[in-house]
Amino acid sequence: QALLLLMRRFLANSRRSALPCCASTIPSPFSVPSLSQPLPVAPCRSLPYQLRHLRSTTIPLQGARGASSSSIKMAAPSEEVVGGVRPFLVERFFAKHEFSSEYILGASDAETWSVKELLELAAKEGDDKAAQEWENMTLGYTESAGHPELRSAVAQLFGEPIKSDNVICIVPEEGIFITMSTLLKPDDVVIAMKPAYQSLYEIARGKGCKIRNWEAQYRENGWMFDVDDLEKIFKEEPSAKMLVANFPHNPTSWMPSLEEHSRVVELCRQREMYLFSDEMYWGMALQKEPLPKSSALRYEKSIVLGGLSKPYGLPGLRIGWLVTRDNSAMAKFAQMKDYVTICGSAPSEILALIGLRHGQKLIERAWRVTNENRQHLKEFCEEFSDVLEYKPEPSKGLTMFVVLKGWAAEMGSEGFADWCVEAGSCVLVPSSCFEISTPAVRVGLGRLNFKEGLARLGDCFRKRAAK
Repeated sequence: QALLLLMRRFLANSRRSALPCCASTIPSPFSVPSLSQPLPVAPCRSLPYQLRHLRSTTIPLQGARGASSSSIKMAAPSEEVVGGVRPFLVERFFAKHEFSSEYILGASDAETWSVKELLELAAKEGDDKAAQEWENMTLGYTESAGHPELRSAVAQLFGEPIKSDNVICIVPEEGIFITMSTLLKPDDVVIAMKPAYQSLYEIARGKGCKIRNWEAQYRENGWMFDVDDLEKIFKEEPSAKMLVANFPHNPTSWMPSLEEHSRVVELCRQREMYLFSDEMYWGMALQKEPLPKSSALRYEKSIVLGGLSKPYGLPGLRIGWLVTRDNSAMAKFAQMKDYVTICGSAPSEILALIGLRHGQKLIERAWRVTNENRQHLKEFCEEFSDVLEYKPEPSKGLTMFVVLKGWAAEMGSEGFADWCVEAGSCVLVPSSCFEISTPAVRVGLGRLNFKEGLARLGDCFRKRAAK
């Protein structure tokens, strides 16, 4: 506002003094609007439902006495392809609701830890050096591949034969981008699970790759992926370059059995193709025997994505890692990282080190909360069985993908999700954000206020039924 006022005064003085730099010499696209009028909004083409409802945001400009004298209107994101990729539907949906709604019932992460809570946990566990590490940390550049101790701690999560040299620390989303950017080229065939986190296939699609979908099936026990279906796709695409897998799976939480996982790995090994294994939720699969075995330990050409954002409850650190025994791929990742983040955040790396030293405690809280919330969700779906269909997946993930029934299904997943926000300030992620037609919503089980949020949503259901 101050800048606009100064520019107006400058232009007025210019006109009065007949200087050549007057308003009439400024091309119209750069003319300065009056503060009594809203700033112009770029025209937006017709958008699909998910983007159309990212409404323009009006930001008031406060006058000298605090009164609103004008406003800036922020245009909704365009639906056009930018840098080869389409809008990220889940992220745009959360951008609309995450920080303005009371209950995030569709979150994919566990309850977040504060810095204070993390340091207090470390002290309680007798970790005398945690506070000293935090206080003595310097805010300079860090090593590009990641703090040596952090990489060593990540390697220890896997055990032999994984060493710290097999680890590069990245921001989790950056790990997907780097992998797809360095290992794929136009016309490569990529097999990817669907539904899935969009960037797991969208970046490859944006590079000109052919995407074949390994599609989920909705059966008696809920959602699952049939490895027989995957094998058929392999036969149809003998030259496929990469399989993109996500275990435990987002949004369904499906986890393959040890035998199924072995089959998936062997299909890749037979063709000497890359296996990109998103294991961001891996800690949720460690609750019971038999324990799963990471793809990084099973196959030399696997690239495993992991991080602290999901079961660990530390998404704000933006710390993740790529793990592979393929030295050629690792060298490419390191080279590409120089053009992205270059290096990690020093505070984040120190807190990540502390977090991993006490990772079991962090994950155990996620287990406890999700197990309790899964029971709450089961009871909720039984009470409102005309709206939500509860089919428990055999795994114990952070999310469930609940199919809609009755009036909710008639609304469609987008309409129902918007209704939940408008009626009760409760956020559930619609299946349209995962680009599938089955009317469903992703429910997140990791938050402490989950039961309270369900109670709010239940009141909304009852009020609707009473009308």
